[in-house]
Amino acid sequence: MRITTSLSTFLAGCVAALLCTGSAAATESPFSADLGAASSVSCDDETVFLLPSIGTDQYLSYQRVLIDAPISEVWPVLRDVEWFVEAVLPDVAPTFMWLNGGGPETIPSTYQFTSGGVTLLEEIFYRSETHHQILVRLLEPAFGMEQYYALGDLTQCGDQTVLEYTRYLELAPGTDIEIFRALFTQEFIDIPAYFAD
Repeated sequence: MRITTSLSTFLAGCVAALLCTGSAAATESPFSADLGAASSVSCDDETVFLLPSIGTDQYLSYQRVLIDAPISEVWPVLRDVEWFVEAVLPDVAPTFMWLNGGGPETIPSTYQFTSGGVTLLEEIFYRSETHHQILVRLLEPAFGMEQYYALGDLTQCGDQTVLEYTRYLELAPGTDIEIFRALFTQEFIDIPAYFAD
């Protein structure tokens, strides 16, 4: 229950951060200290997945998983979206492409990949090397998503790493949230498996 108590405070901060634009394009934004508060997470191996509705066709997804690898191995994968897509969406990884001269060392950077015949255009627009965090967003509606923001956050736990992933989804009316619940669940099965290989 301890994680649920602090979770509401954390999620409120994330919503504000995820909806913030402008100065977030820098590698260290004004809200990085607030996002760093997520690092107070415990190092137990409890996997958490919450997907509450926060308004009409709006959802906030929170996932937490313990990865059996040190942060020095996990961070390079999370910070480079191309590697992260390979870890969580291996079937679509071959379609990944950086756009407009973007790449893993440039913030912001636009990229795309194709899944089920639909091309998703996204942007990584914030990264903190200090707090091991990234923020990405959907640039054009796809798969019923009108808006999508995702915050990835890592915390060192001895020789292991806690990955917390918070996503804001605004869906077109009639879009089935269960599609996203299944996808997010599978991704968080694939991530620990990726580092176990």
